[in-house]
Amino acid sequence: MGIVMHQEHPVEAIIALGGNLGDVLLSFTGARAMLDAEDGIEVTASSLLYSSPPMGPQDQADYLNAVIAISTTLEPLTLLLRMQAIELHFGRQRGRRWGERTLDIDLIAHDDTQMQSHTLTLPHPGMQQRMFVLQPLCDIRPGWRHPANGKTARALLQHRINAGDTLLGGGKAW
Repeated sequence: MGIVMHQEHPVEAIIALGGNLGDVLLSFTGARAMLDAEDGIEVTASSLLYSSPPMGPQDQADYLNAVIAISTTLEPLTLLLRMQAIELHFGRQRGRRWGERTLDIDLIAHDDTQMQSHTLTLPHPGMQQRMFVLQPLCDIRPGWRHPANGKTARALLQHRINAGDTLLGGGKAW
């Protein structure tokens, strides 16, 4: 039995984009267009573009961040491989954890899938603590529900605000 690459019916997936090296806006628009051109993927919504401080090492530029929603018939691991190919196309080099990058594409959620493997964990394990995911997610899907805890994106963002996190700057269309 091989890996199933396509599902019969499309589902919604949430994808986060980040970058702080080179022309990040060009990388974002190119990645969105490449995703939309893939068989089995249709981009359905794009958040505003935000600026956030880097996670981890602070000796790097601030990041630009956005979230997109897609409709897809691709299984999660197949979608991940397509996303990683797009990262490489835009010069992504893996190395230092939380280091500078031209483009980072993270699969945040794939319908209500809950999985954990050495390759992929869904929903993304860090999403609930990251303003740069939650704030743009609320732009496009404030009522989206976390598959594991049932909380909406709006409630998760409000929890971070109540914990002392501040809203991100930017908020520009792209």
